[in-house]
This record gives sequence, C-alpha cells and structure tokens, in this order.
Amino acid sequence: MSAILLFVVGGVLGFILGRKSHGNRVQKPINKEIGKGYSYSERQYRKVAYLSDADRIRALNLLSANASVFLRLLKQEFLHHEVIVKNKRFFIVDRDQYPIAIFEYRDGEHAIKTMTVEDGLPLFLYKGIISSEKIKQDVILIYQQYPRKA
Repeated sequence: MSAILLFVVGGVLGFILGRKSHGNRVQKPINKEIGKGYSYSERQYRKVAYLSDADRIRALNLLSANASVFLRLLKQEFLHHEVIVKNKRFFIVDRDQYPIAIFEYRDGEHAIKTMTVEDGLPLFLYKGIISSEKIKQDVILIYQQYPRKA
C-alpha cells in the first residue's frame, strides 16, 4: 500500500515540477518574413523551402478535396517540374528548386480565373474552376516565358 502511495505522490510531484520547468523555457519566435535581408534569388528559394518534412506533410493535409484535385491536375501538366505546396499555394519549380510560377486555388461559387505577377513570378488564381484545359493554356504561357532546357 505504501508503495502505491509513494508512486502516486511521486507522479504528482513530477507533474507539478515538470510544468514549472516547462514554463521557464523561452521559445524563439519563428521569423516568417521572407523578404528582409535576402537577395531576390534567396527570397525565391525560401518561398518553396520547407523547414522539415512535417511542414511539407502538414501543408498537404491542409488542402481541401478540390484543391487536391487541382494539385493532381498540375502534376499531370508539369511532368518535368515539381509542384510544391506551401501556404495553400502551388509553386512550380525547376530542377534547381527555383520557382517559375505560382498557382492558387480557392473554393467558390463564382468561377474566376486571373493572372498577375507577384515578385517577378506569374501568379495564376483559380476560383471555383478545376479545368485541365485552362491549366494547359497557362502551361503553354509559362513554357513560352521559361523554355525547358533539354
């Protein structure tokens, strides 16, 4: 009986002391700013770099069902490039992991497709559209701007 009592008291003390020592730790905030103090090339690489595999998996798990279908269509169209998902955006990168285009998909009732430029990269926004024909048109446009090296 006394062994059980000592075990319970030890567990409670360990829990209390563990909570106190955990509260004393100071965590460094993660700097999520991409642009400060980096060259253009470094900013582009940082846009698509993951801190860990867990971040990559987390980004894929956050996709909606329609966004997952959109990702699959992008992978089918960009056979010679990799598609990286980060912050619910789809980055098309070349062999050197340098982004050449950004795609965004948003769920919605009204179909919208637009193209703009963000930090020197073409940004294609799709809202409520999942169309391989529209993506093929954008692929042609991207390959005209960035011809693939043979």
